[in-house]
Amino acid sequence: MQQAPVPSARRRATRSCVAVALAGALALALAVPSAFAAANANFVGTWTPNTGVAWTITRENRQTGACAGTTALASSGYRLVACRVSGHHYAFTITLGSGYKSRNTGTLKGSKLTGTFKDTNGTVEHYTATR
Repeated sequence: MQQAPVPSARRRATRSCVAVALAGALALALAVPSAFAAANANFVGTWTPNTGVAWTITRENRQTGACAGTTALASSGYRLVACRVSGHHYAFTITLGSGYKSRNTGTLKGSKLTGTFKDTNGTVEHYTATR
């Protein structure tokens, strides 16, 4: 007559099965990170802030977050550079020559955003914008 396993052996076997299942799920998550990652928000379009001058994001790589665009002051020499989207957050810099920089950061939510810019003149301003 064969005896049933003792409860401690049964618990060890159950823990082993759970550990194997968790290890398998972790391996899958590491092998396919894009399946679990959130997509970057769509930043493309012309954004009109409640304070200041509009800018246009002309393209965005939704997977890497790299983006490019221009500002309404481009004809005066201002350039929009270092554009990046990460999830629902954006960042870009407006430059004029080698001396002036305005760093813009904020959060995207559909066709609205809230942001802040800090420039080399010491100005810090919060804004909202719509697309």
